[in-house]
Amino acid sequence: MAESMNPSVSTPNPAAVHFFYSPLCSSCHKVMPFIEEYESKHPEILLQYHNIGDNQDDILLFETFRKIHPNEKLFVPVVFIGNEVLIGEDRIFSDFKQTVEKFHVSDTTNNISNITSLEDPVMVNPVILLLAALGEGFNPCGLLVLALLLVSLMAVDSRKTILLVGSAYIIAFFLVRVLSGFAIFSVIQLPGVAQIFLIVAAIIAIIAGIFQIRDGIIKNPKALFSIPQSKKSSISKYLKIASIPAGFIVGGLTGLYGMACTVGIYISILGMIYQDFKEGIIYLLAYNFVVILPLIFILLLVLFGLSPEKLNSWRDERKSQIRFIIGVIMILMGFIILIPLFL
Repeated sequence: MAESMNPSVSTPNPAAVHFFYSPLCSSCHKVMPFIEEYESKHPEILLQYHNIGDNQDDILLFETFRKIHPNEKLFVPVVFIGNEVLIGEDRIFSDFKQTVEKFHVSDTTNNISNITSLEDPVMVNPVILLLAALGEGFNPCGLLVLALLLVSLMAVDSRKTILLVGSAYIIAFFLVRVLSGFAIFSVIQLPGVAQIFLIVAAIIAIIAGIFQIRDGIIKNPKALFSIPQSKKSSISKYLKIASIPAGFIVGGLTGLYGMACTVGIYISILGMIYQDFKEGIIYLLAYNFVVILPLIFILLLVLFGLSPEKLNSWRDERKSQIRFIIGVIMILMGFIILIPLFL
């Protein structure tokens, strides 16, 4: 098959005919010679080949076309010619030549504007990312476990031990969040997943936000979005061990199970940053770094004399307000994702 030709990661060339295929697609193998023959006879036509079987850039480009044609059930082989879509070998064989000729003599100005306007349905706003990260950083789950860990370390009476174990907790917390986010982020890149993920993520964020606000208002002691009770025992047994490995394990478990507290925020963020893989990874790392800043700040306060018991008391007194604020953030992010998708 022809080599994939994709000069742009996520912006299709409106003057080109775009042919998407997969090496594992039998229909693609039938269509490919037909496309190549037409290209050889019509050098004036700019024809680009896109392999969505193993080329990440072409997969991202395919997602861009999917957003431009939200009502089409796209599968390979498929050809995009201006605003026209030819899906499947039968349609390509019957309509390809006529559609290309019509496209070639028409004015492509409208095609350019259409592609530009629909390329980025969900914009990445650094201010929103910052507020969301701080909201996650101050969530009661992560603060509670860190406070309990620091309480258990006070018996050691060693600032060095507190620093090392506390740092191990924060590092593991950060790594688990990044790795889990990267796993979800990679899945979103697959063809056909992004649009569905965005809608589901937005709905989950709104529903979770409503429950968080409810828990904040009525001060429900058994909040719906918290570390599962069955997992708390797994964390508790390591809290009593004043060691770096134990701190690392506690941080990893909290990073994993604690995402239940703010799941609506995190998946919304992943839905916002998925469009450019390399840039998205940078956002993912920066976002989670901001998330752990409150934990770092608290660890430093304890090192310089703040009582962990007072810290936990402060957290408990403001737990309802924190849940309310997190709920508002979740709902806002859900609507930020949904509104552009349906405009």
